Amino acid sequence: MAHLLVYFYKIKPEMEEKFLEICAQTNKKFQEYGGVTERIFRLSPSTKNYGVSSIPKKLEVQEDEELWIGLLRFQSEKHARITMEAFDSDAEVNALLNEFVSHVAPLDHVLFGEFVSGHETVKSK
Repeated sequence: MAHLLVYFYKIKPEMEEKFLEICAQTNKKFQEYGGVTERIFRLSPSTKNYGVSSIPKKLEVQEDEELWIGLLRFQSEKHARITMEAFDSDAEVNALLNEFVSHVAPLDHVLFGEFVSGHETVKSK
């Protein structure tokens, strides 16, 4: 029964190194508090067009930005709540968040969502 927290980041290419540095530090804290995995990916350009809108267009990614996605996996929703409560109250994590907002991207360039596995959704109906 997986539970995912999904973050979309709109980052200027020149901020990539700082972004990844902060992500590496927060990942250590995430695992310290019991998170299962955190993965960061940059959206790759695609020439495919199947008649649907692309993610960058829908998320209004500007020409001078790259879109990154962060996936944080947990064993369950309860596990996510417990882990993130401790993670969010950590002083070092908050300092890294402030550094991110000050030097990498403002919070309005970050989108967030929570997802549960399809198996969990079907089971709970």
